[in-house]
Amino acid sequence: MSILLLFLTSGIFFIFTFIVQTLSAKLFFLLISFLLFKWGTNQILLVEKRKEEEIKKEMEELLQEFAYSQLTVSSDYLNALLLDEASQTLLIANRENTDSGFEVRDYPFDKIYETSIEENDHPIALISRRGLFGGSLLEKRENSLINVTKKEKDSKNDMKEAEEEKEEKSKKNKEKDKEGIKKLCLKIVVDDLDDPIIEYVFLENEEPIDQDSDEYKDAFKLCKKWHQMISVLIKRYDLLDKVIISRYEDSNRVV
Repeated sequence: MSILLLFLTSGIFFIFTFIVQTLSAKLFFLLISFLLFKWGTNQILLVEKRKEEEIKKEMEELLQEFAYSQLTVSSDYLNALLLDEASQTLLIANRENTDSGFEVRDYPFDKIYETSIEENDHPIALISRRGLFGGSLLEKRENSLINVTKKEKDSKNDMKEAEEEKEEKSKKNKEKDKEGIKKLCLKIVVDDLDDPIIEYVFLENEEPIDQDSDEYKDAFKLCKKWHQMISVLIKRYDLLDKVIISRYEDSNRVV
């Protein structure tokens, strides 16, 4: 029996509840109407589940051509993050719709510079490879390089002011978070002049959801896992850079 026929029959039985006179007949037709409606609803859910499984299977087959040790897929099956420890590569896969193929960009681990967790476009965790000036593309600061031309005392004052400003922003962010979370994403800075900041969305809703909800907790747990993995990669190469610089300085030291 088709789903449309189930709902049509359910509607007919529901109409009969207003036509028949006896209470027992009304309850009978109402029960049959409810059961048919429930059956039709379950059939829709089964069809959607089968379709989702087919899309998921197709996506996994498309991604099998890429080597990876870690993988996460977006709920709409349009985006994926892949990490391959053997080739030391991070891959970003995107596509327009479920009928199209993936466009994949790959970045060596040593070309990853920063990673940040953002809630409602506010960073709550940031790890970066500190360069000469210790700047960050993901921190929303104005005139981030102004300290370069100042004296050491001024630099310390600026650092203190920056910390106070950071604490103030953190308080404001916490107040906003009480209203709920609409978006949770991971941002990654890579060595790519055309598109240096990658955004991977783990949660995005039109209406805010509570931080205690299972939907948010599951999304945040996965986002945090990827943030920690990429943070390890960043710190690994940050440490390697320091070792190389230290050895270079030792080799050029005048005895």
